[in-house]
This record gives sequence, structure tokens and C-alpha cells, in this order.
Amino acid sequence: MKLGIVTDSHLGPGGTRVGAWHSEYYMSDTITAFRYALQRCVEEGVDGVVLLGDISNSGDGWSVETGVRLAARAGLPVWVVSGNHDCFERVEAVREAVRRVGARNVRLATSEGAMVEGVRAAGVSIAMDDAWVSRADGRPDVSWWGDEPVVWLTHYPLISFEETTREAGLLYGDELADRGEVLQPLVERPQPTVVVSGHVHLRVDSVAGPVLQLACASLVEPPFEVTFLDVEPGERQVSVRVENVALVPSLTVRAPTFAPPKREWVFEAGEWRTGS
Repeated sequence: MKLGIVTDSHLGPGGTRVGAWHSEYYMSDTITAFRYALQRCVEEGVDGVVLLGDISNSGDGWSVETGVRLAARAGLPVWVVSGNHDCFERVEAVREAVRRVGARNVRLATSEGAMVEGVRAAGVSIAMDDAWVSRADGRPDVSWWGDEPVVWLTHYPLISFEETTREAGLLYGDELADRGEVLQPLVERPQPTVVVSGHVHLRVDSVAGPVLQLACASLVEPPFEVTFLDVEPGERQVSVRVENVALVPSLTVRAPTFAPPKREWVFEAGEWRTGS
């Protein structure tokens, strides 16, 4: 299964100034950047596109629906989860946008997931309480899962790398309030799970038992990336290849990253190791 992953696009109406998280530089024309990112996914021949949340910057209905509608027009299967910015006006904004667009190729990620080329793609959106604390809108429903590898789609990371980020002098932000409860069934499951996340705008790889987490950089600020994830199940091992592609490769300014743009991981004998 090969997925094109777009996260933290922070779309807004024309003229909207979107503040960057780690840099003074930001993508001023977010809609054009988003279109280009989707086009790159089509060119790469992915099996599907994932929108990992913060589709919009302020959660306004126009921005959320525009993002969903443009993704639908790519003509590929699309899985969507919401981010905290998408919930600023209404927690159900992404769900409502998917319903309004009504495209058969666009769906919200679910905890039971769907099989694609021998790999299960699953995940959940977030909910926010009155204090604007983000929680997962559901739990991994491992009762639906067999022995297949699973790609878990989430806006917030499940394996925290807050200490690493803060030691580097970078912002980390809030965490999912029930992060441990969501991570636990994935760690207890002996089969491999690949968690892909956004939110922090940094490229970071983390491992916890059978869980490999790939935190993706954002589209809205350097390094302005799209992530391509290839998961290949085998009889005795699962191979994972990751490639991060910058949409503005000539830009000299780069936000710090904690993983190279290309890497491989292999799950074998119950553990993850970096590939050759």
C-alpha cells in the first residue's frame, strides 16, 4: 500500500495570514500549495491520499469544505481525520464537510479501518471538550483486525517526542489528552502498527514495541512537505519505505528535522529496525 500524506495545510480564504510554528516563513497561498500537493500524489501513483488534519487554519466551513472538495477531485481514495484547528468553530466541521461534498472516494477514517493491498488503514478524528482539550473520537478497534499490518491515522502523535523537541528549542504544543489510552492497544498487539501523525510540524520517527510512529512535517511552513508511505507486507516481515518531498526544493530556509527525507524500516521477529 502506498499513501500520499498531506498534513497541516492550514487553508484559509485569500489574503488570510497563516502564522508559522517553527519559522518566520510560511506558505502564503495555501490553496495553491494544497492543489500542488494533491497533484504530486497523483503523479506518484499512490493507492490513496490521507489528510491528517488541520486542513483549515481557523476551522471555517469554507476552508474545510474546500480542502475536502479539492481532495475528492484528485480521483483517488481519500481518508480524512480532523485536527484541532478544524474544530475551532465546530467539532463536527470535517464530518459535515465530507457529508456535504458527498464524494464516494472520500471517507472519514474509522477505528475498524479498510483493507488496501493487504494493509489495513484505520484511524479516528478528534473531539474537544469545553476547555478545548483534544481527545480521540474513539479507540483502535483491534477486534476487527487480524494479523495484517495496520496504518493508524491520527492528527496528534501517540508516542510523545516533546522532550526531544523542547531540548532543540522548538515548540511542541499540546498533546492528545487520552494519548496513552489510544496507544495502549496498539502496543499490546503483537502485529506491527505504523502510526502517521501531524500537528507538531516536524519530521520525527519514534518506536514503542510493535508501533512505529512517523510524524510528518507540515505543508504550511518549511520544509513544505508531502510524505509518501509505502507499506509492503511479507510472509515473515513488513517493509516500510518513507519519502518526504519538499514542494519548494529551492528554498534555502529549512525547519529542523529529526529524520532524513528518505528512510526504510523493517518489522521482523517482533521488533522494528532501520532498513539498509
